[in-house]
Amino acid sequence: MQESPSSEDGNDLIFVRSLNLKATTGVDSWGRKHPQPILLSLWLKSSIALAGSTDHLPYSINYGTVTKVVTAHVENDTFSSLEHLAEDVARTALGPNINAGWVRVTVEKPRALLRADAAGISITRRKNNEGEVFAEGSDRVFVKGLRLVTIIGVNPWEREEKQAVVINLTMHKENSPGELVQVVEGGNFDPHYNFRSVAKYVTEHVEASDYKTVEALVTAVAKEACIGCGISKITVRAEKPSALTFAEGPGVEITRERSFFALEEAAAEVEGNHDAFIALGSNIGDRFQAIKDAVAEVEKRGIKVKKTSSLYQSAPMYYLDQPTFLNGVIQVETTLSPDVLLETLKDIESLLGRLKSIENGPRSIDLDILLYDNLVLETPHLTIPHPKMLEREFVLRPLCDISPNKPHPLTSTAFKHHLNAVPLPPPDTPPLRTFAFLSPHLPPLDPSNPHRKTYIMAILNLTPDSFSDGGQHTHDSIISTARELTAAGADILDIGGCSTRPGAAQVSPEEELSRVIPAIKSLRDAGIKTVISIDTYRSVVARAAISAGADLINDISAGTLDKDMLKTAADLAVPICLMHMRGTPSTMNSLASYPTGVVPAVISELGERVRAAEEAGVRRWNMLLDPGIGFAKGMQHNLELLRGLAEVTGGIGLPWVVGPSRKKFVGTVTGVEVAKERTWGTAGAVAACVAGGADVVRVHDVAEMKKVVDMAVAIWRQ
Repeated sequence: MQESPSSEDGNDLIFVRSLNLKATTGVDSWGRKHPQPILLSLWLKSSIALAGSTDHLPYSINYGTVTKVVTAHVENDTFSSLEHLAEDVARTALGPNINAGWVRVTVEKPRALLRADAAGISITRRKNNEGEVFAEGSDRVFVKGLRLVTIIGVNPWEREEKQAVVINLTMHKENSPGELVQVVEGGNFDPHYNFRSVAKYVTEHVEASDYKTVEALVTAVAKEACIGCGISKITVRAEKPSALTFAEGPGVEITRERSFFALEEAAAEVEGNHDAFIALGSNIGDRFQAIKDAVAEVEKRGIKVKKTSSLYQSAPMYYLDQPTFLNGVIQVETTLSPDVLLETLKDIESLLGRLKSIENGPRSIDLDILLYDNLVLETPHLTIPHPKMLEREFVLRPLCDISPNKPHPLTSTAFKHHLNAVPLPPPDTPPLRTFAFLSPHLPPLDPSNPHRKTYIMAILNLTPDSFSDGGQHTHDSIISTARELTAAGADILDIGGCSTRPGAAQVSPEEELSRVIPAIKSLRDAGIKTVISIDTYRSVVARAAISAGADLINDISAGTLDKDMLKTAADLAVPICLMHMRGTPSTMNSLASYPTGVVPAVISELGERVRAAEEAGVRRWNMLLDPGIGFAKGMQHNLELLRGLAEVTGGIGLPWVVGPSRKKFVGTVTGVEVAKERTWGTAGAVAACVAGGADVVRVHDVAEMKKVVDMAVAIWRQ
């Protein structure tokens, strides 16, 4: 209902509030034309300055006179509706017997509806010097205390039996500024604003619904009134009287215009591509495989996956007695309508073996529509935006990996700000953690865990001209060498067949293939299951290496030296390490210029490569990053990178590989010219890598660096 006017705007007010009258105004709650009780309130703007200073009655509008005139007029006449009565009372107040210049009239009918406390109307009218009557502001029709019963709530017991809800409706009819009001029998209201028909429409919808949240309920009521009944603007308040033992009842109130729901109507009518965000979750079986399979099935259905988030392990919410979840978010492009998209996702869940037992309980795969364009949608089966997304860190954090600045359609606030506002979980709740899976034979990387281990990537070059171990490893010794490295603590074997030291001549792809492919096959044929990384910037070599048994791609150029590399990694669906470099091995030293600092440059330029990989279809959970120590960087740049490594590794939120082993800057600092003798200097750099957040260190001297890593982890991560 429209609020009472105030004298704060500089106008004095004289009012008569809740005048009890008997009037014939249309029909009663049973549809009979009987006299009924009404409550009539009037507010009149009039200066009381003279009356206030002289105490002389003629200088004021006498509320006693107002009451008599209005009472006689109302009780001695018959009105076709409340609108008719309100307009007539306004005319009376503005007429010669009362002579107000401005009036607000509110008429409330306590017996208007069988299941509501009251219904009514509130209008504001003014007159000019010629006596013409104008509408001011919006006219409002209201229904108070509409008592309904429905299924409402998220708890299992709330869904077993219908409970009472109390609905209050205020329908706004906006008037144009300066709109002249003509005297029309029955009032001037659009028939869409008939409170009886709107209340009937709302009642039928609510009592057939089974919403989980009051937020969804009020939004659906607003939509039904705006779209179904033709209301241009409505305020809906809903309360659950039985929800809290020691309160009258919690509730939600919203105001929505018809245009708010226009996107939904357009989405149903307009063909074309639509942007949607889908949440993924799994906590039964091979969680990572379930998520990969679900995304693959999404693409099989003709839905284009544009971006993927990192994957996060999260503690269960709501139903706590279940395993931890692996969660992520994907951004897709689709021509499907929201309802058909939902059906498709449910079909994928069923195909992948989801059996729903209890609400919010364990599941092999869960696919939820979070957003669909900027659509706001409320149906018994689908709510967009997802109603609980703003309370779930495990949804907001992966969503912010993809689109942190995207505004929520209802709040117009960027999701990164919603993420910062998520309430802290209970103290004993395990924190949300990022996971990256390189191989079934290696525990997942856990870059967000402050107590994580750092893995050892052993350098296994099959090149005669590498800067420190050229010609040391051959095909004849590859198996024994790999076993020695693994026994010494290597978690990953990084095999390379083309030297990328500064100024090195680049061999042909055929030569590179002849060096690495037989070696990889030999290792796998020998039963060595250690993770193998192929160190190459050529897509043809990467594809052949993965086919031969390698697990991941380590590209020093992050896809800049071969335009097909990122697409190859996407097609193969394997992890790829994107390293920061400028130019080529022969030109990179000439490009080592960082006027604003090497740390922000590395963060920015690697961020661009991440976006390029996303556009090529590489899943974010398949990306690792490398700051490129020694590549397009001088000695001071390398030291600055190690010094600021925590800022680098904390800037993008992906796992990091760092390789300082035996490099020139180590020799410059320590005065050791022979590369293979730079073990002690490398040890100091490796310790700095662990302290700075490296998830993997790439080294030559595995046994020695394993001890350094273990010590550094004990100092900085335990």
